[in-house]
Amino acid sequence: MTPSASALGRRLRPTPVIVLLTLIYLAGVIGIALPVHDHFIRLTPLTLLASLGLAMAFHPGPRKPLWGYVGLCYVVGFVAEAIGTSTGLLFGDYTYGHVLGPTLWHTPLIIGVNWALLLYCLNVVVQRVLPGLSRPLKGGVGAALMVALDILIEPVAIHHEMWTWGETIVPLSNYIGWFLVSLPVSILFHYLFERVRNPVAIAVALLMAGFFAALTLLGV
Repeated sequence: MTPSASALGRRLRPTPVIVLLTLIYLAGVIGIALPVHDHFIRLTPLTLLASLGLAMAFHPGPRKPLWGYVGLCYVVGFVAEAIGTSTGLLFGDYTYGHVLGPTLWHTPLIIGVNWALLLYCLNVVVQRVLPGLSRPLKGGVGAALMVALDILIEPVAIHHEMWTWGETIVPLSNYIGWFLVSLPVSILFHYLFERVRNPVAIAVALLMAGFFAALTLLGV
């Protein structure tokens, strides 16, 4: 951990934080599988905020570029979603339910946090697994991982009425839109940050993938 990591990151080791996050996501899987699942679904915004906050706390670098990048991811993600829900452009014809909390322009405010969390964590994974790729290629892999995770998210989100599609199946335009929106911001990550070692961010990416995969397999 470098001296420029956050005060929380300097005080804590990553292992207990990863264990805590694992328990939170495991509790989410169990809770959503039970009849009281509505109560657990409503905790989604808090889980996203906690995950992003802890991942950022363990970022081994200066705070200002990190906050700037995360803020940009939030704005890009939220604006893209707002355009999508208002016009049907970018992703297709869809509407959000009331599960994800307060909305602006028919779009949950928390959805920008989801974009920021995924873009940061998945691109940390890319740097860890594929350090030898060029920056644009790393960004391309990061955008592809965004699409792959959205494929896992969609069945669960639709089942629990986080959002609904105007079509009977998720349109291909959704995944194309996810890739195109994610690509420039993912490439930017690799120009701003090099050799990021953040085990908490990697754990969050794996936990989110495991969380949605488990719920899909359980059919809940």
